[in-house]
Amino acid sequence: MGYVIVTDSVPDLEEAFLLQNGICTVPLRFTVDGWDTAEDDFGRTVSFSDFYQQLRAGRIITTAPADQTAFTSVFEGILKSRRDVVYFGLSSRLSEQYQTACMAAKELQERYDNEIYCVDTLAVSGGQALLVREAVKRKAEGMTAEQLAEWAEAYRSRIAQYVLVDDPKYLQRNGDIEQQHSRFGSRGSMCQLLRIEAGGLVPGKKIRGRKKTLELLERQLAAQLPEGGAVYISHGDCREDAEELAKYLLRHAGVSHAELIVLNQVIGAHAGPDAIGVCFCREAADMETEEIQSHD
Repeated sequence: MGYVIVTDSVPDLEEAFLLQNGICTVPLRFTVDGWDTAEDDFGRTVSFSDFYQQLRAGRIITTAPADQTAFTSVFEGILKSRRDVVYFGLSSRLSEQYQTACMAAKELQERYDNEIYCVDTLAVSGGQALLVREAVKRKAEGMTAEQLAEWAEAYRSRIAQYVLVDDPKYLQRNGDIEQQHSRFGSRGSMCQLLRIEAGGLVPGKKIRGRKKTLELLERQLAAQLPEGGAVYISHGDCREDAEELAKYLLRHAGVSHAELIVLNQVIGAHAGPDAIGVCFCREAADMETEEIQSHD
């Protein structure tokens, strides 16, 4: 009978990885000057480069979660094949996507015998991708759908996720962070480091200058990354900075693998161009997240 892993379009995963592992996605959407686009076409309609250039040019880009019909279509197609569903959703504290998925699942469960397990990843972008990657490994090892859902709800607390934001106006515009936390200078003068904690976005200290912010991020990550572990870096069209960060961590943190990928468009609309997201897995589930702090 088996099961299928389903996730949103916002994890930073390559199309080839999704196809190779039979993972289905439910697309969020973004709108540029009234042109509505499904995110999961992997930059075919609006290239990533063009998308970030439009953000830099001041275009207003809005985003929207999938509606219940979209989830019903994906879930029901799997249920009709007599397979279960394990859905990994974007943090419920940052989007309505997860709640919508749960509503679709509840309605379908009244008509089908197969199960739908909905997991709130409490993560976004690279962190969500990390959980999906690990889930694929556990599925290959023979975990059942129910076991995988239970494992994921325990494992998600091990995911550490940090974000460097070059301009807070995108967060303010989309309501992701209280304005009193990000009321400071224009792009190029002040940056902010944030973290994802318990599924929510937590603002860190304000730091003057992007170079200083990146250097601080490098040092803090080098102190936290587990020896021999992997780190995943998503970037908002600033690959050179992401590459430099990866090189530093490979040299100074004992990291065995650093993977770079462009930040998906829906999350990019919220984080803004030149944002950098970093995620990795902590050694133990009970490790506490340390807030990245600046030096005055």
